[in-house]
Amino acid sequence: MTFEELQELLAEQFSCDTSELERGVALADLGADHEDMVELAWGLGEALGVEIDESDLSVDFTVGELWRFVHDTEENTDL
Repeated sequence: MTFEELQELLAEQFSCDTSELERGVALADLGADHEDMVELAWGLGEALGVEIDESDLSVDFTVGELWRFVHDTEENTDL
């Protein structure tokens, strides 16, 4: 998954433009709640081909932190 693909997934989920999704923007600033984290975990898991538990995600994550999580998840599944 590229950073741009992550931005597109987030833009669709939070009904915003990808230009609003800079690395420093917190998911909470986008209005994220627990239900959004469940949907985001499902969407990311589907895109990455792995199961992601919503408890691994936080509304306090910034887009950059979420990108790091995605990158680390991809690295760990390529073993």
